[in-house]
Amino acid sequence: MSNFTVNIDKSNDIFIVRSSGYLDEGGGAAVFEAVHKNLPADCHKVILNLKDSPVINSQGIAQLIELSEIIVDDKGGELAFVGLSDLTYGVFKMVGLLQMGNPFESEAEAIEAMHQ
Repeated sequence: MSNFTVNIDKSNDIFIVRSSGYLDEGGGAAVFEAVHKNLPADCHKVILNLKDSPVINSQGIAQLIELSEIIVDDKGGELAFVGLSDLTYGVFKMVGLLQMGNPFESEAEAIEAMHQ
């Protein structure tokens, strides 16, 4: 399996995180750290693009739950998920992540929704 990578970007007032590879505990920790270290204090809109991470294990989900709680509950931010597979969508719904953020097919859709 290929190495896990995380890339970050900022589109105006929206912080975008793109992961690639198997999102396990280490991958989840990498996503968490990328957001924790790089999210500007005044930025409250975050997109997690998981299109290139179709497989997420339970430890990765746990990391995403913790990150989502910080973004939404602690910072009062807005969260969007992009590129969820059918399986990942079902798991996110089951564990309550879709109550923390909305799913979108593309980053463009998520960005448009966050600017409304």
